[in-house]
Amino acid sequence: MNEFLDPVRSADAAVNDAPTRSPTMDEIDREVAEAMAEMAPSDLAELRGQADAADAPTAGAELIGTVTGVTDSDVFLQFGVKSQGMMPRAQFGKKEVIEVGRRVDVVVDRFDAESGLWLVSRKGAAQRATWTTLTVGMLVEGRVTGLIKGGLEVDLKGIRAFMPVSQVDIAQMKDISLLLSQNVKCEVIELDRRTKSVIVSRRKVLEKELAASREQLKAELAEGQVRSGVVRGITDFGAFVDLGGVDGLVHISDISWGQVAKVGDVLKPGQRVEVMILKLDPKKSRISLGLKQIQPDPWSEAPAKYPVGTKLKVRVVRLADFGAFAELEPGVDGLIPISEMSWSRTKKTTDAVQAGSVVECMVIRVEPDKRRIALSMKQAQADPWAGVFESFAVHSIVKGKVMRLADFGAFVEIAPGVEGLVHISELSDKRVKTCSDVVQPGQEVEARILGVDRENRRISLSIKAAQAPSASEVEAAVAAHQAAAAKPERKRKKPLRGGLSSHFEW
Repeated sequence: MNEFLDPVRSADAAVNDAPTRSPTMDEIDREVAEAMAEMAPSDLAELRGQADAADAPTAGAELIGTVTGVTDSDVFLQFGVKSQGMMPRAQFGKKEVIEVGRRVDVVVDRFDAESGLWLVSRKGAAQRATWTTLTVGMLVEGRVTGLIKGGLEVDLKGIRAFMPVSQVDIAQMKDISLLLSQNVKCEVIELDRRTKSVIVSRRKVLEKELAASREQLKAELAEGQVRSGVVRGITDFGAFVDLGGVDGLVHISDISWGQVAKVGDVLKPGQRVEVMILKLDPKKSRISLGLKQIQPDPWSEAPAKYPVGTKLKVRVVRLADFGAFAELEPGVDGLIPISEMSWSRTKKTTDAVQAGSVVECMVIRVEPDKRRIALSMKQAQADPWAGVFESFAVHSIVKGKVMRLADFGAFVEIAPGVEGLVHISELSDKRVKTCSDVVQPGQEVEARILGVDRENRRISLSIKAAQAPSASEVEAAVAAHQAAAAKPERKRKKPLRGGLSSHFEW
C-alpha cells in the first residue's frame, strides 16, 4: 500500500526515522509522577519498604556519590544501586562545572522520608543551619555579630550561637574583636534544642584544616627539596623551622659552613629562611633540615685555591693544647700545630698566638678528602737558625736580652728568633734560689756559649763572672765546633714530641 494512503504507517515511519534524544529531567519527573499516580497505596508502601530494607547510608557517614542530575537549586547523586541523595547546588562554586557522572565526596545529613532521598552536604562545606538539620559536629558558616562576656556572638543565618574565647583560634588571640562582622566557618560542639542553645567552635575547624594541610605537606616532602620556612624557635643545639604546618630542625652544625658559636648569632625567631630537607624519619615524625647546604661547599674549591706553599694571612678562631685553628675563609679552617708556630720551642699555644689575632702562615699540607689543611707560621718566615751554628762558636762571648724566666733558668735572645738557655747554675758563682734574684725579663746581658746542639736547635749559655778560657781551651773548642759543623745532620727516626704528624688531631 502506498504510504501516503496509510496515515498510521506514515506516522510510525516518521517516529522511527526521527533522531533520538535524551529526555529532560522535567520529562523524567513527569513520567515518574504519572506511574506512581496509577499505583495503589499498598504498592507504594511495599516499594518503600523494599527501599528501606536495602543497604542504605547512615547519618554522618562519608560517601562518594555520582552526579545523576543538576538543577538550578539542587544536585542529585547516586550511591550504590538503590540509594539516591540530594545536595544544595550552592555548595559548589558559581563558576564550577558540575557534569553528570562526576564523583563528589559528601557527608550524609539525614533521610527525607517524603522524597525518599538522602539529604547530603559536600564534604568540608559549611551547611545552612536550621533547627531541624542542626547536629553536633556539623560544619556551619556564620557572621560574628557581637562581643559578649566570655566570647563572641555568631549569627548562623537566623540562629544565635555562642563561641567561647577558648574556641576562637588555635593560639590565644589577644583581641577577639578583630573578628567582628566577619564571616567564619565553625563546628557545632554543643546543642540544646529545648533551650535553643548552640555553642560553636572556630578552633576545631582551623585544627582540622591545619591537620589536613600538614598531612598533605608531609606527603609532598622529599629529601633534597628546598623549602621556604619561618624560624619558630631557637635552642642551644639548633633552630626549629616551620615549613607551613610541619616543623623541622636545623642542627647548629648545618647552619653555616663556618663555625657557629651560638645559634642566635645567625638566626632569629620569625626570620624567613630557605632550607634543604636532609632527612625524613616518618616513624619518629622528624625532619632534618640544612641551611648551609643551600650554598656551595667551600671545600670543593679549597685544594685549588690553597695549594701547598701558599702564603696567606689567617685569623685564629680557637685554641687547643696541640695547636690553633685558623679561618682561611668562611667554612674553611686550617690547623697550625704547636710545633709549627715558632722556630723556637713553644711550650703553650698561648705563648705564640691568641684567639682573634691575624697571623701569616704557609700551607704545608692539604687533605681534601678529610677536609683538612695544615698551616705553618714559622715556615712563612725565614729560618732564624740558618747559619747560627757557624756564627756562634763554643766559648765565644755574645750579647743578648733576657726574654723569659723559668724555674730552671733564663732564656736569652742572642739573635732575632734565636734563644739560648742560661741554666740557673750558670747565673752566678753563688747559689741562686730563683732566677729573678739575678736577672729580669728585658735585661741586656753578656753570656758565654757553653755548647751547641744542632739536632735539637739548642744553645747553652753562661753569664757567670768567669775568667776568659786559655788558648788551648779555645783551640779545642774551635776544633770541636768545626768537626760538628762538618758532620752531616742525622735524620730523626721519630718525630719530636708535639711535632706535626700525618695523623694530627683536629
